[in-house]
Amino acid sequence: MRDFDRYDRYSANIGEMMERMGIEFDEEFKENFGPALSAVIRTCQLCRSGNLCSEWLARAPVNVEQAPDFCPYADRLDGLAIDQIGCPTRKHTVH
Repeated sequence: MRDFDRYDRYSANIGEMMERMGIEFDEEFKENFGPALSAVIRTCQLCRSGNLCSEWLARAPVNVEQAPDFCPYADRLDGLAIDQIGCPTRKHTVH
């Protein structure tokens, strides 16, 4: 049962992160970027930084332009945001 709780919490993290980045999962977005977003969501559910992400979201502003550096899919989330709302490109690399 503990794993299911973790998946639920991390799924909530990705939803909140997307909301703060202005990424709206509407039909047009789903049609154009659904596979990329699905990969991000699956990775988020298995991420080792989930607790750090929850803590970051608790302190972060309501609106952010970029995913945090510790996120393994920061570049992909930033790319989804850029494609949807045109936020600035990432100036660093996350490994």
